[in-house]
Amino acid sequence: MVFLELIALVVIFWLWFLSGFNLDPGRTVTADSLWGYLAAAGGVGVLAVVAAAIAARAGAVVTVVSQALMAALICVIVFGGAATQLHQDKLCRDTPSATGCKGGDD
Repeated sequence: MVFLELIALVVIFWLWFLSGFNLDPGRTVTADSLWGYLAAAGGVGVLAVVAAAIAARAGAVVTVVSQALMAALICVIVFGGAATQLHQDKLCRDTPSATGCKGGDD
């Protein structure tokens, strides 16, 4: 279960990485906002919490611990990503021409 959750997180953030990836040297591309991707990662975290609750009810201690650790990891990722995106949003609001802001580099 942990392996599948890690794969889901890698896919989510790989898609975010690809949103800002372009091989055309004459074109400037800015990555999408993280908000939607963080929501998807939060959904994986909710699934980890539900799995931990079901495992606790069944008495599967190892699964409870592993799912609780996954939920904690996802919490750190989501809150860290939210702080980073809030900083970027504030930077783009204050200085629209800053690097990484849509409309500023185009």
